[in-house]
Amino acid sequence: MAAFPKDLQFVYKQVPLVQIHKNAMNAAKASVAAGKQGKYWEMHDELFKISGNLAIDEIRKAAQKLGLDLTRFEVDMSSPETEKVVQEDLAVARATDVTGTPAFFINGKRVFNRSFDGMKAMVEAEINGAGAVKP
Repeated sequence: MAAFPKDLQFVYKQVPLVQIHKNAMNAAKASVAAGKQGKYWEMHDELFKISGNLAIDEIRKAAQKLGLDLTRFEVDMSSPETEKVVQEDLAVARATDVTGTPAFFINGKRVFNRSFDGMKAMVEAEINGAGAVKP
């Protein structure tokens, strides 16, 4: 991102791996709910700090620590709109064969060489049209 500040857009999708993390869905919904109060990335960071214990009580503590309106947070976490956001992200993951995280894409192409040089080369190829995705 720093190397190409005007050429890249960072898009983050929720891909809760519920088959291996029993509280992953709650964590994904918590991030989305916190985002409704402008604290998406702060919640994201807090959840990674407590990733060994993502029980709902611990998620609530993280929300409180961030100064979120807890009533609103709870409502947003359980809202159909939040569920829809997470399910849409999961659908994108399934459609692109993402089975684990993190997964990176540049202009719709899966990144396999995740080193700086590998990603830089992909971005440069896209910018120069050598790897442009055809509609």
